Amino acid sequence: MAWIRVALLAGVILLLSQLNRWTIFDKLFFVLGGLLVVAFFWSRFALSGLVITRRTLTDRAHVGDLLIEQVELENRSRLAKLWIEVIDHSTLPGHRLSRVVSLGPGETVGWGAKTWCTRRGRFRLGPLVLRASDPFGLFERQLLVPETRELIVYPALVDLTTVRLPAGELPGGSALQKRTPFVTPNVAGVRQYQPGDSFNRIAWSATARTGQLMVKEFELDPSADVWLVLDGDARHHVVAHGVAGAGDTGQRVVGAILDSTEEYAVTITASLARYFLDLNRAVGVVASGGSRVVLPADRGARHLVKVLEMLALFRSDGRAPVQETLLTEQTRFGREAVVIVVTPSTDEAWVKALAELTTRSVRSLAIVIEPSTFGSEASSLLVVSELTALGIPFVLVKYGDDLRRLLALPIGTIAISR
Repeated sequence: MAWIRVALLAGVILLLSQLNRWTIFDKLFFVLGGLLVVAFFWSRFALSGLVITRRTLTDRAHVGDLLIEQVELENRSRLAKLWIEVIDHSTLPGHRLSRVVSLGPGETVGWGAKTWCTRRGRFRLGPLVLRASDPFGLFERQLLVPETRELIVYPALVDLTTVRLPAGELPGGSALQKRTPFVTPNVAGVRQYQPGDSFNRIAWSATARTGQLMVKEFELDPSADVWLVLDGDARHHVVAHGVAGAGDTGQRVVGAILDSTEEYAVTITASLARYFLDLNRAVGVVASGGSRVVLPADRGARHLVKVLEMLALFRSDGRAPVQETLLTEQTRFGREAVVIVVTPSTDEAWVKALAELTTRSVRSLAIVIEPSTFGSEASSLLVVSELTALGIPFVLVKYGDDLRRLLALPIGTIAISR
């Protein structure tokens, strides 16, 4: 440390002054000693009276979004701060908030950091470390600001408003004009209470309005559940060596991070989940990464948040083949359900497992991510041939493809609604 070298030098000068009785050495010794004392006490107050605050507009973002964070450093002491180094220890890739500033008495300095979110996952914003020293750099002081904030970056979402994918039990998913004794989300009307009607079907507002006990009538809900099966078998996922993407900065960021079959699979799954949930379809997700995660079929914006949070943390580090996942979870797929498999697997066994589901009136769609376009030696040619032979609709995705355009292609092999 610098102050130790200065102290040793002062000691040597003191020794020489005693041996030679040179006045100049005595004066030099007192100068160095005074320098050490002043520097020590200066450093003690270098970080006193500082207040730092950091603000972000949100704790949720999508890949391709711009995260803006503002920082303010206030000096509430009467002493000027010659230099303060603010060191940020956030884990968000590319987040550069560190800076060196100087402050006068009572002065406030603010700055911001703009970071493109390039990776999905859970990240930490903070903590901060304030570092300062005396003017001579002899004594260094550090102050930890331990406050942290969690940021979750969701996968990129592709607009699939024109997509042609499974629409349900009937074209367009319209309601079946048929009464049912079961409670469904579709209320057809009200009628007078009859002996044997369940009390949980009583329409209290209609009862109060008419003065007679009224009950609700329901129609069948035609929308079959949509199940998205995301393959996380590490043996089939590949990282590309190039970069795809064009357009504005946000689009280039999204293109740049779609650099692996894993990112393509997650982006496709997230986009399909939002598309079907926007149609008020019940969507379930099965993701077989290091451990299998199952989100039961549900509707609504809250369920979309659950899906996105799960996909934000998904990693293709599993060892279970996708056919095993299909066979294990097949009891969840009811009659007329739609199963969409998103996989880069080149093993034809999962195609046979998917074909077995069709014998139970389960409709299926395969979204095959071609690994050879990502630099792998494996090819999905046999898988595509098997899908074609068995009559299973599929979409072949290659590295650099426009997902919105590809999934919206009006070809007969994609539209499987009846």
